[in-house]
Amino acid sequence: MATLEIDYATPYETGPKQLHDIGQRAETPNGDVFRYVKMGAAVGVANKLYQGSIAVANWNTQAHTVSIAIGDTEISFTSGGGSIAAGEAEGGTIIVELGTDLGHIYRVKSNLATAANETVCQLEDGVTVQVASATGGSRVLTFAKSPYMDILIHPATTPTAVVVGVPRVIIAIAGWGWVQRRGVTSILSTGTPLVGQKVIPGTSVGSVIEGASQSANIKSYIGTTMQAATATEFGHFFINLE
Repeated sequence: MATLEIDYATPYETGPKQLHDIGQRAETPNGDVFRYVKMGAAVGVANKLYQGSIAVANWNTQAHTVSIAIGDTEISFTSGGGSIAAGEAEGGTIIVELGTDLGHIYRVKSNLATAANETVCQLEDGVTVQVASATGGSRVLTFAKSPYMDILIHPATTPTAVVVGVPRVIIAIAGWGWVQRRGVTSILSTGTPLVGQKVIPGTSVGSVIEGASQSANIKSYIGTTMQAATATEFGHFFINLE
């Protein structure tokens, strides 16, 4: 996907219908970067930090049940419990693990639910299976959703998924919109970070706080403070998640 050139109004647009590929990258004239997302099962909150959906244990290292050949354009995946809805796998990835294929990864364009706990994943255009695989033995598949599918507000504790960005407006449940990933933005501040100080996910839901170090906090830096922020208020931060 090429980066879209958008105007300054586009990041405020939301709706119930999908208009772009999940995760589509877009840039405003001043260089701010956004990604196209689908909101999860709770109404979105503007100007707070968001993350991807929580990883599903039943999608990790599951038995490979349908053989694949070199050149195939689809892979069948069977969950260890619970179904994957049609369209839910869009933009996600499948990792194939077996003796001769140590971790090939494939991006999913779309999926159809065909049976209990089984879904057929169509690979992205031009992407094909690189190594043939039979079934059984130690052959397993791991599926992960796109980080931009069914996003959640960042918790007040240790992150439970990758940070994806900050929406400028409210996005409805299962609605589509944009999160900012680079540039000047407004975010709720937990503490009182000083100008130039790097910030990490905070101790209040969807917030940021000054970071002593990434290793000390077990969290990645989100960006840098532009103005001395007041605790429990929104402040100017320059974020860089790209």
